[in-house]
Amino acid sequence: MGAATIPMDENEKQPWSPKVYVATIGIGGGADRADGPGQTLRDEQATEAERTYTTFQHLVGLTSMIDGMGFLGLIGSIIMWRIKADESPFYDDHGRETVNFQISLLIYLFGGGLILGLFTLITFGLGAIIAVPLMILGTLFLIVIRLVGCIRGSIAANKGEYYRYPMCMRFLV
Repeated sequence: MGAATIPMDENEKQPWSPKVYVATIGIGGGADRADGPGQTLRDEQATEAERTYTTFQHLVGLTSMIDGMGFLGLIGSIIMWRIKADESPFYDDHGRETVNFQISLLIYLFGGGLILGLFTLITFGLGAIIAVPLMILGTLFLIVIRLVGCIRGSIAANKGEYYRYPMCMRFLV
């Protein structure tokens, strides 16, 4: 397993202590600072408490399946992220990524619904024959993406790895 160290920027004014991050070859979403596809970035100094908390940061996104719209996961992700964001870069990175993913899923849900609704209106209701099955398939696809993404993110967090969700728009950088 190959590894390379990436020191934290000395100019960062964060209350956490400087750490050395180790990029290791593995399976997963990779990270922005990793060397390429299939590469993950691991924080070898992430404590058990950090790994556990970030695991739940990812799993809180699954609460969106309760409300059906996706707001519970977004609200939970924002709250968990902001509580611990200033304590370590590991908390901050995972929290920011979960919030970005939850926002992305909301945009996909509402954007798809809007497009299919407009299509139905433009075709004077006849488009519903196509729109309704597409809406059902799209919703099922988003449910699968949410399940797989949140579970893979929580597994990576529990291993001390940074994780990048697929199909995620990064609004918070």
